[in-house]
Amino acid sequence: MKNLLAYFKGKLYLSIFTVCAFFLAAFILYQKLAPRDGVITTVSKSSLEKIIEINELATLDYTYNAVTTVLDESGENEKYYVAYEGIVTAGIDPSKISYDVNNKNIVITLPEAEIQSTDVKIDSLDFIFAKRKCETETVSHEAHQACMDDLKQKAAKETSLLTLARENAVNSITALLNPWITQLDEEYTVEIK
Repeated sequence: MKNLLAYFKGKLYLSIFTVCAFFLAAFILYQKLAPRDGVITTVSKSSLEKIIEINELATLDYTYNAVTTVLDESGENEKYYVAYEGIVTAGIDPSKISYDVNNKNIVITLPEAEIQSTDVKIDSLDFIFAKRKCETETVSHEAHQACMDDLKQKAAKETSLLTLARENAVNSITALLNPWITQLDEEYTVEIK
């Protein structure tokens, strides 16, 4: 139970840190791009790209608790079962975002969300052996790989994860751009597709 609480506490700190870093970056960009008295400022594709200048926009971390079966070399007989905890990270690739600025209308088209990473915590592996002889020193490596493969397959089938990740990306970009656009010129409209 302590490990579970420590895990969630760590996730909470990571989430708070990510949000703070996000707003700090927005503030710094606002300071660089904000209009100054007597200076006419326009929104351009390059100024929008500067705001969303990151390699990955991870918008969803999902924890899986699952069980997979590891088969022998013939693929017919069960060697053991492995329970595991895995994390799937989904988001969008900001380099694929397209921007169109026409008069006072900004249209941002986001790419589809994709699975960015999968990870199985090796210390979460819990075994049930069908045959005692399968319990060897190297079983963890084989089991970890089987769990990684299982998690990738399960994540690929979860279209709802990608839908939610894309919705979160829209919300994140809206939260990042709207304050900047409002300060720059309230007549601009932003549409995110």
